Amino acid sequence: MEQEEKKISVVKIILGAIVCFALLAAVIFSNVQQLQVTSDITQKQQEYSDLQSENVRMKSELAGKTSNKNVQEYAENVLGMHALNSSQVEYMQIQKNDVVEIPESDQNVFVKIKNWFDDFVAYLQG
Repeated sequence: MEQEEKKISVVKIILGAIVCFALLAAVIFSNVQQLQVTSDITQKQQEYSDLQSENVRMKSELAGKTSNKNVQEYAENVLGMHALNSSQVEYMQIQKNDVVEIPESDQNVFVKIKNWFDDFVAYLQG
């Protein structure tokens, strides 16, 4: 009996050790996973920061390229355009009281009868 109890206690000790090692392995695995996720987050935050800086740089570059001075220089040097001077401005007088009259189109008899009938029905309906 004593031998059986020793065997049982040895088996219990071995099973306990296996359970302890399994729990230790699970904790270590959990910590490794957490470190990987933290590293990924840090990397993505750095990429985001770099992209924000690049965005600011590109906006500044775009603002510089589309400034009035640069547009004027491009128009003059590349396109051969020049600014207007006062001698090139012409003023026009526009009449304000113009009226456009649209003549009635010639309608055949059937269209006139249909229109009269439509108006009569509309009159009856109120």
